[in-house]
Amino acid sequence: MWARVARAGGLTKKAPAVTHAPGGPRAPRDSTHLVDRYLIRSYLVFFGIALGVASVLFVIVDLLQTLDRYLRVKPPLLYILQHFLYRLPVAVYDGLPVVTLVATIFLFLTISRYHELTALKAAGVSLYRVSLPILGLAILTAIGAGLFQELLLPALNERGEELDRVKIRGQLPRHLQLRTRIWFRSSETRFFRLELLDPVTQDMHGVTILEIDKDFRLQNRLDATVAHWTPDGWEFSQGALREIGPEGQVSTVPFVVTALDLPEKMDDFTEIQRPVNAMSFVELRAYIARLQESGHQVKKYLVELYSKLSFPLAHVVMVLVAIPFALQSPRGGRLVGIGLAIGILAGYLVVHYSAIAFARADLLPPLMAAWTANIVFMGLGAALLFRART
Repeated sequence: MWARVARAGGLTKKAPAVTHAPGGPRAPRDSTHLVDRYLIRSYLVFFGIALGVASVLFVIVDLLQTLDRYLRVKPPLLYILQHFLYRLPVAVYDGLPVVTLVATIFLFLTISRYHELTALKAAGVSLYRVSLPILGLAILTAIGAGLFQELLLPALNERGEELDRVKIRGQLPRHLQLRTRIWFRSSETRFFRLELLDPVTQDMHGVTILEIDKDFRLQNRLDATVAHWTPDGWEFSQGALREIGPEGQVSTVPFVVTALDLPEKMDDFTEIQRPVNAMSFVELRAYIARLQESGHQVKKYLVELYSKLSFPLAHVVMVLVAIPFALQSPRGGRLVGIGLAIGILAGYLVVHYSAIAFARADLLPPLMAAWTANIVFMGLGAALLFRART
């Protein structure tokens, strides 16, 4: 009735004015940010669980390997705790790509299984946009891993090795241990051959010093039974100095005790080169440069050097590969996720170590060997991700 009256009187009902709540035009963007926070929170939960499981597994495996030693040596509990304090962060760093892989697989399996990804696509959010915050977290993880590798990893490896060797096993530090049959090149023209090096007594036994010219022609040779280092220099005992002339003639000067002023000191012989895993990228690069100047082969060290650049990027590669593979099994559960992680990891390791073997056989350049697995799996992941339904 009121409608007829309104029409008869020429009245019209005005449409209610459309008003936007404060920030209304940004509502879609705010919704996307809510989705980002939800995905990041879910990813970090899976990441934390995987990280905790990996840490517990490392502690258990390490104890199984070292428990008999601890029972035999009976070190203080503080040393055992320090052992894990140094070793656990290194183990977590080595396994971080696997943790990233597992967290990504479980996240996308979950949002696919409960149709959350379908709902996001229906709302206009593409798969690429859903993947963006996870890729961002992977990039941050890669940056953090690179900084950890350069700033903390060398010191942790070195201190952990020193703790296990000296405090727990009761051995001498590596630079004080006896060493036998040493060849040492101090310069382009001088070589040392030592039968026995005793850093504790500052003695070298069975010493031979060779001097050559630029054409690798022997100029002189010194042989001594013992060489003792003193604050004033070297003292050689029971030996002879032989000089070779241009025509090949040899003049011999025997001695009982003689002092020689050589630029080499005892520290030059007792200095132990740290393992590759105890060196940062900068330190390893400087070490390779010294080896090249001395004429040594450095190919295996170049692979390790380039691997220090490629390893942090593996976190991003794992995310790119994990997303499309997880979407292939939308109804998969935890066992499917674990199986996918094992399969991807196994494939990655096979490609990586095969490339390293090719490099050692001079079939592949060191730079290519270090980056082959990342290139192959990044290409595979990108190809599958672009073919996925967005």
